[in-house]
Amino acid sequence: MTEEKLAAIDDTDSPLFTARERVVLRFATAMSRNETGQADVLFEEMRQFFDDAQLVEIGFAITTLHGMNQFNNFFGIEPEPHPMTSYTGVDVPESAD
Repeated sequence: MTEEKLAAIDDTDSPLFTARERVVLRFATAMSRNETGQADVLFEEMRQFFDDAQLVEIGFAITTLHGMNQFNNFFGIEPEPHPMTSYTGVDVPESAD
């Protein structure tokens, strides 16, 4: 994700994003706001790019991260200022592409 895309994250119609990215952003926004009235339309749009298993995985990731964010906000937990350290022996990349 580029800095330019991050700056435009609230504009789900931005031409910076692909059609696939735009539908995922709309899906994530609707899930985060619990806008269940849009579910059928969003599922139809998402199925252009993802199968049912992928939809479940994306939905689970959205709700998990949303819940973690709410927890951190409520308890005043701030992100750590340094990169994460892996204790599993698996290298953690410096940045995601």
